[in-house]
Amino acid sequence: MKKLIPIIALSWLAYVIFTTSCANPGMPVGGDKDTIPPVVVETKPEFNARSFGENTVSLTFDEFIIPDGISEVLLVSPPLKKRPMIKTKSKTLQVDLGDDLKGNTTYSLDFKDAIVDNNEKNPLEDFRFSFSTGEDFDSLMIGGYVKQADNLEPIEDALVMLHKLTDLTAFTDSLPDYIAKTDEEGFFIISNIAEGNYRLYALMDADNSMSFNQPTEQIAFYDTLVVPHDWNVIDILPDTLGIVEKKKQELPTPHFLMMYEEDYYDQYLDSYKRERANLCTFYFSETLTDSFKLELIHPQVGKDWSYLQYNPTRDSLQLWIVDTLLSNMDTLNMRLDYIVKDTLDQFVYRTDTLEMYFKKKETKTKKKKKGSKKVRTKFINLNTNLTSTGFDVYRSLKIDVPEPLMQLDESGIHLYQKVDTLEEGLNFQILQDSTSILKYYVEYPWEYETEYRFVIDSASLKNYYGEPNNTVEKTFKTQKEGYYAKIILTLSNVSGHSIVQLLKNNEDENVLQELKIEEDGQIEFPLLKPEKYKIRLIVDSNNNGKWDIGDIKNDIQPEKVVYFQKILKLRSNFEVRESWDLPQDLQFEKDLVDEDKEKNDSRKSSKSSSRSSRRRGL
Repeated sequence: MKKLIPIIALSWLAYVIFTTSCANPGMPVGGDKDTIPPVVVETKPEFNARSFGENTVSLTFDEFIIPDGISEVLLVSPPLKKRPMIKTKSKTLQVDLGDDLKGNTTYSLDFKDAIVDNNEKNPLEDFRFSFSTGEDFDSLMIGGYVKQADNLEPIEDALVMLHKLTDLTAFTDSLPDYIAKTDEEGFFIISNIAEGNYRLYALMDADNSMSFNQPTEQIAFYDTLVVPHDWNVIDILPDTLGIVEKKKQELPTPHFLMMYEEDYYDQYLDSYKRERANLCTFYFSETLTDSFKLELIHPQVGKDWSYLQYNPTRDSLQLWIVDTLLSNMDTLNMRLDYIVKDTLDQFVYRTDTLEMYFKKKETKTKKKKKGSKKVRTKFINLNTNLTSTGFDVYRSLKIDVPEPLMQLDESGIHLYQKVDTLEEGLNFQILQDSTSILKYYVEYPWEYETEYRFVIDSASLKNYYGEPNNTVEKTFKTQKEGYYAKIILTLSNVSGHSIVQLLKNNEDENVLQELKIEEDGQIEFPLLKPEKYKIRLIVDSNNNGKWDIGDIKNDIQPEKVVYFQKILKLRSNFEVRESWDLPQDLQFEKDLVDEDKEKNDSRKSSKSSSRSSRRRGL
């Protein structure tokens, strides 16, 4: 036992030394974060190689990469019949192009930003690789932008195509000779093009067919033949093989492609429902023509049994049943006649026979107390657009009714103006909306900063069930004159029939006001709220008062639009005067300057810099 004591003591001492030496009381210190993208160290074939006779391209990097997503992004031009196969082996990326490579053709592989390292996912930006299957190496290029035709917003991921076929509609039934895709700015480059004249198109390719074969696909086309050219502003960086530095600002001759969706006619009854006993709704895929007919098959009734109300685009309608005997029936059989196009593209009538069913919900009736004879009247609810203060002087007073009216007694509708402590009755007009039987307007020339009282007496309005309205009484005050602002715009270089639109400063760019002009001069947008606004001009080539899309069959481009390159901020009781010298050659720019935002950003930057200087003790 005495012999074991030293051994136990030595073992305990060794354990203590081992455990304490392995402990680390501090946090481990890591190195700098990796921010360097993968670097190409070897390629097969060599970059810009000639007479390459194999089907697989190999790219070796200085670190491991992530292959996920490369197959979806990689674009090969000229296009291949099948999608390339992507494999990785150690630090090498292998692209199997298949066995359909053309002879004596220059191929370009555009990876965009799909190649990323395995650690921090740093992307190798705008990576392209090229080689030729013959002795010649094509090096011509073409570049430009694809934008939405009506608002000049950039289109991302649009397929841009070059066709050797010079027929204007070549991309409807044939594959392109060269392709590219746009980036987030709508910018594209098609590289390694052979000499020649080409047709240039852009397409939102819904089915990956590389051809315009669906009427819902958005398209754009250049209306003249294009000639590719040498592009010396493309720099191939010698230290990183194959990376293309795109210098968009130095683009020698940018081609602008304005994208739109062509008109096509594919009429059908999309859906229908009888949502209420007295209301049927029908939804169509296209605008209904004036030849549309709706008849009640069973039961048979007289003429005045319903009202038809179309929506503003006439592709849906509401059928209000005003005959109470009919509306109380569970089932109504109807016949719809409307125009469609047949397989020969000819207009013909189509007839749909529908069964409109509605079953009223059973309601539990409460037992009446003895001696109770009171019957509760059902009233129709009316809505208005009135606000208690700040009602705009340029608005009409709107009355919304929930269903068609059998009676509107104007003698029961009153408008009063407050004068000192008294009220004065006013004469006004009541008009029904031209597109809706459920909207009425009270027209009166409102005065600034004035108090009014609007009254609708009970039972002045009744629906076809005889249900009256409740009393409506609202007091409101109009906006003061000094609240509003004004824009006065002087235009020069107006080329002819045009439409100038004042737009809301939002993504939808809602049109607030518009004016038609034909020549240089001054226009005015009055009674504006103190907000920010955009201004757009439409070159109304056909003078029909609206913006029109293109027509590729007849070689007609979408009507041009141009934006005033400044977002205008208005203040109350303020008049903004601006001059707009329209460019002779509209370049489809939409780089709008928001001076107010720039000032705020500059102030923030200045404050941030000042705080940083104080922290450094400067």
